[in-house]
Amino acid sequence: MKKFLLAGIAAAAIFGAPALAADMPVKAPPAAVAPMFNWTGFYVGVEGGGGWGHTRHTNVNNGANSGTAGISGGLAGGTYGYNWQSGAWVLGLEGDVSWSGIKKTFASSTPFCAPGIECVTDMRWFGTDRVRLGYAQGPLLFYGTVGVAYGNVRGTLLNAGFDVGNKLHSGLTAGGGVEWAFAPNWSLKVEYLWADLGTKLTYGTVGTPADESVSLKNLNMVRVGLNYRFGGDPWGKAPVVAKY
Repeated sequence: MKKFLLAGIAAAAIFGAPALAADMPVKAPPAAVAPMFNWTGFYVGVEGGGGWGHTRHTNVNNGANSGTAGISGGLAGGTYGYNWQSGAWVLGLEGDVSWSGIKKTFASSTPFCAPGIECVTDMRWFGTDRVRLGYAQGPLLFYGTVGVAYGNVRGTLLNAGFDVGNKLHSGLTAGGGVEWAFAPNWSLKVEYLWADLGTKLTYGTVGTPADESVSLKNLNMVRVGLNYRFGGDPWGKAPVVAKY
C-alpha cells in the first residue's frame, strides 16, 4: 500500500510541475528606448533676410553731426559651422558671409547733407563669426549666439567733390534662434541678430581737412536659413538594453 501511495505522489509531482511553471508570472522584457536626435557634425547652408539700424556722418575735426538717418535693406549669403552635442546641450561654432543691400542716401537739417548733396551710407557685405549654445528637444534646437561682426561700409557726399571711401567696420553681435531638423540631413532655422559696427573714418575731400567718419550702429537683422548636415543618420541606434 505504501508503494502505491509513494508512486502516486511522485507521479503528481512530475506531471504537475509544468502546470505550476506555466502559472508562474514571467518578467516582461524592458521596452526599447527611442534614440535621441544627434546634432553633432559639420554643416553648410544658405541664409537670407533683412536688417535695419542707424547711421551717422560726423566731421572728424570738429565733431559736428553732419547727418543722421535710419538705414535698412536685404541680406543674402552662405553659412557654415560645426556642432558638438552632449546630452541635450549643443555647442557650436558658426560663420556666415552675406551680400548686403543695407544702405541709405539721405538729406538732413544740417548744411552738410543738404538736398542735392545727400550723404550716402552703403554696407556692401556683412559677415559674422559666432559661438552658439543650444538646448535640443529632439529635432528642435533652441540657441543663443554671440561673436564678432564685420562689414564693408561705403560712404560719401554726393555732388560735392568728396572721395568715395570703403572701409572695413567691425564690432560685436549677439542674438538667438530656433532650428528644426525636418529630415535626417536638412534643417531650417529662424534667427535674430543684433550688431554694432562702430564708427570709422571713411571719406573726405582731397587736400582739405573736411574728413568724415561714418557710424553704423544698432543693426537688427532677422534671417531664415536652410542647412545641410554632413554625416550618417543623426538618429543613430537605440540604446543597448541589458539582457536578463
